Amino acid sequence: MVSVKLVLDKRRKKKDGTCPIKLRTIHNRKTRHRSLGYSVLEKDWDEKGQRIKSSCKAFGNVNRINSLLNKEKLKALEIFAKLQDEGTLPKLSEGEIKKQIANDDLEVKVLVFGEEIIAQLQEAQKFGNARVYHMMLGSIRDFVDNKDFPMRQLSYAWLKKYEAWFLGKGNTLNGLSFNLRTLRALYNRAIKLKRISQDAYPFTDYKIKKEATRKRAISLQEIKSIKNYEPETDRQERAKDYFFLSFYMMGASFVDLAFLQIRNMVNGRIEYKRRKTGRLHSISISSSLQTILDKYLKSKRNKGDFILNVIKSDDPKQQMKNVQYELKSYNIGLQEIGEACGIEAKLTSYVARHSYATIAKYKGVPTAVISEALGHASEEVTQVYLDSFDKAILDKYHNMVIE
Repeated sequence: MVSVKLVLDKRRKKKDGTCPIKLRTIHNRKTRHRSLGYSVLEKDWDEKGQRIKSSCKAFGNVNRINSLLNKEKLKALEIFAKLQDEGTLPKLSEGEIKKQIANDDLEVKVLVFGEEIIAQLQEAQKFGNARVYHMMLGSIRDFVDNKDFPMRQLSYAWLKKYEAWFLGKGNTLNGLSFNLRTLRALYNRAIKLKRISQDAYPFTDYKIKKEATRKRAISLQEIKSIKNYEPETDRQERAKDYFFLSFYMMGASFVDLAFLQIRNMVNGRIEYKRRKTGRLHSISISSSLQTILDKYLKSKRNKGDFILNVIKSDDPKQQMKNVQYELKSYNIGLQEIGEACGIEAKLTSYVARHSYATIAKYKGVPTAVISEALGHASEEVTQVYLDSFDKAILDKYHNMVIE
């Protein structure tokens, strides 16, 4: 005789007063319990109906959670029926039966799956994206004391607990948004890979919050003051060059600048694919841009030579370390220049990118031509608009900004 039931394990009451919901199976007078990743207060559990009461406020959508719990119960009943029909049930050990029901060998775990994705990103040389996932996983590890858990346990309640824990440690709301957007991306990858069902998608009810940050853009007058500044050190000189390379190249990111090669200079243009999106950018080389490029092109002749002196290795991982090291130096140099010029805003590598967009708007450049991805809209959508413009039109508005 087999019995399968959803129960509230009151023996394992947590500090917050909730008890875990478990799947209890009884076979040959042996009882097994499997946690299903959800906990509720005793008053919110309908013992007779084996379900969470609709009055429960712990979840955004109680009906969906109940549906998921019931699916686990039905799955266990189906497995027992199948084993019974095959005649294998009496032959299986307790551990084998438990594994059949829990399906532990196939269940995707958050930390393990996250490391799997990081490895794939590194293999594809997307080290920046891999670093983002690594940072998110580090925070999750701290929250769960480095104990891995099934992805199906991610729920509205889990996200709210993580939110309270993260903010309680003095972190910012934008830091929380950063981690949860990455966690959501990880969950979406698992869905696409058919590693988990979309039935209990935790981000349907949980809305990722974000607070407005100080504008990163500076005024045209402040940009002119940086242009007129005479660097006092090699670091400041490089920082100034990087800043205006980015500005003259429509706000190109530092990582894209670092990987530019002589082969990217074609017929008076710089043509390259953004490492973040893979989309092709084609930018006319203005006289101001050419002046800076000439400074770094001395003694470089091979098409595969990097224009800047940032990359010093052939190993992809070491190359990204080169970029991160120089980026840190770049930001320090910019801050020194900003202080010397009396600029109150904190100067970082993002400032040139944001300032280009802001000045372009101020000068009347159509929004569709500007990369609204600099914080205000989807980069993918904006890039579709950019792709539709003729190069001559793009060059016209580009020159309006940098002149």
